[in-house]
Amino acid sequence: MKMPRFVRALPALVALGAALSMLLAAPADARVPAPDATQACTYPNWVAGNWYAAGSIVKYTNGLYYVAEHDNPGYDPTISTWYWEPYNCSGGDPQPGGFPVSESQFNQMFPSRNSFYTYSGLTNALSAYPGFANTGDDTTKRREAAAFLANVNHETGGLVYIKEINEANYPHYCDWGRPYGCPAGQAAYYGRGPIQLSWNFNYKAAGDALGIDLLGNPWQVEQNSAIAWKTGLCTGTPRPGRAP
Repeated sequence: MKMPRFVRALPALVALGAALSMLLAAPADARVPAPDATQACTYPNWVAGNWYAAGSIVKYTNGLYYVAEHDNPGYDPTISTWYWEPYNCSGGDPQPGGFPVSESQFNQMFPSRNSFYTYSGLTNALSAYPGFANTGDDTTKRREAAAFLANVNHETGGLVYIKEINEANYPHYCDWGRPYGCPAGQAAYYGRGPIQLSWNFNYKAAGDALGIDLLGNPWQVEQNSAIAWKTGLCTGTPRPGRAP
């Protein structure tokens, strides 16, 4: 896949390297377990279209709990991550799937990150790939998480850039030789998201894998944190079933 590259600041790389070293060296018991849906939570099931005031807690269809950070008319907690945050009945950082990077570690790795790249967006995206950084022994899981986050850092200058900086490149990422063409426009398939997804064929492959029309609406990757993270997980790690 052809992807744009940005100039990286050495201090950011040094800081990330130190954070990743910390993650890989962390003892096994530092891993925060996934919340158990059978814990003390007795909150109601989420219902699409219901009005939820800030502070409302619901049980989503994936068995996990979410708390409304802002009033909303029943938005999907795994999609509308500005309105909802994962909620752990036992307290502490929520860790869907037992992701081996806590929110505090994530913040330490990316101290200058754009607010678009939320930790909740990342953990919500993990629901689409529950096996990511959750297979094998603890060292293997941490290495997979570290490799992904290092790649993300490289693509976005430390989670600073949501989309490609050089707008002059935008028209270059349309391959009209593909049968589906570029329905969103010649200049619509520039780099976006944590792995800077680019080219119409890569948007189609990622969208097909995720069940989202990214070929027709590639702007979703720069507008929705969870979708952006899902494209990163889909294309940023070489695993079967993911977009090439």
